[in-house]
Amino acid sequence: MAGLPITNIVILLLIACLVALSMRWFKQPYATLLVLTGLAVSFLKLVPNISLSHDVAFFLLLPPILFHGSMNLSQENIRQDWKPIAFLAVGGIVVSALLIGWPLSRFWHVPLIYALLFGALISPTDPVSVLAIIRKLNAPSRLRTILEAESLFNDGTGVVLFAVFLGMIQHHEPLHLGVALVQFLLATAGGAAVGGFFGFALSRLISPINDPFVEVTLTVVLVLGVPLIAASLHVSGIIAIVAAGLVMGHSRLSGMSALTRRTTETFWEVIDFILNSLIFLIIGLELRFIGIHNLITYKWSIAAGILVVLAARAVVVYATMYGYNLVLKTRIPLEWSHILYWGGLRGTIPIILMLQLESPQFPYTPLFLSATFGIVLFSIIFQGMTIEGLLKKFKLYS
Repeated sequence: MAGLPITNIVILLLIACLVALSMRWFKQPYATLLVLTGLAVSFLKLVPNISLSHDVAFFLLLPPILFHGSMNLSQENIRQDWKPIAFLAVGGIVVSALLIGWPLSRFWHVPLIYALLFGALISPTDPVSVLAIIRKLNAPSRLRTILEAESLFNDGTGVVLFAVFLGMIQHHEPLHLGVALVQFLLATAGGAAVGGFFGFALSRLISPINDPFVEVTLTVVLVLGVPLIAASLHVSGIIAIVAAGLVMGHSRLSGMSALTRRTTETFWEVIDFILNSLIFLIIGLELRFIGIHNLITYKWSIAAGILVVLAARAVVVYATMYGYNLVLKTRIPLEWSHILYWGGLRGTIPIILMLQLESPQFPYTPLFLSATFGIVLFSIIFQGMTIEGLLKKFKLYS
């Protein structure tokens, strides 16, 4: 797939603004409306072909979104709930990939290593629309932090696990879970170290500077540069940018003036809105490349994928919360587990990872592409449109 020419970007941004303005009449999550709009535009062929390349997504679109999210996480809530967040985001992704891959290898009749690759691809969560609803209803900030922090970190761990399985397939290596686990741990730990180092270095660098424009520009250099450095060192760029954002978020209160903090927050909030709008519109527009006939052809495979993904998510979330409550005194209410389960939407990362598999050399491209798109659509539309009712049912708002 080609990159995004400037004309297409202008068209998408105009559509995104219209969708944002229409939210006063349509009481649905912004991300869901964007995907539905993208589907409609794609089906009616109202705009030229608009597609997304893997490099553009990973090195230009994703880093700012992840940096903005991690920089604004509640440090207090992170310290309080780092254990369940860590398991959901790291161990939970590994368990989820296994729980998804094993049954689908049998149902889809594909080798286990390919099914595990799909499990790693589809496991990362993307709760953008859910978080917007949680903020609107003023749900507990601790619940929001757990949901958002898990998503930010499991994006990175899912990408690393996907890369490990894809490397085994491309090099015709036998499936060895022990080797895969070692490679996974090295890439994630290395990414965290790289991001933490450069985040700390930049925070020290900008501390004596009292120029908002220079300081904001340096954060742009950090966001675009850290993934490139991580890639050159063969560690996770996604984990690196999340770690850098956490360090910057922790240090900005003491290292930045009040004006610089406001400028930085406003700048990255606008960038986050623009890039998320582009990505969710493009998810809907992907229908033109996938084709409705493929969705119909693989309808039972998609249905099986949805059920397996939901079941795996249930096992990971409820087992983690039960174990956490059993061992530690600080309890997480059962109602929160329901929100964490149903709010674990699939979105950006699965679509972007799928771009790497669109080649004649990959034998299961039509199946994986259709299943990924079908699961993401179900997640964003059905789960995204029902999560507000679930929050109200359990009275998780004030």
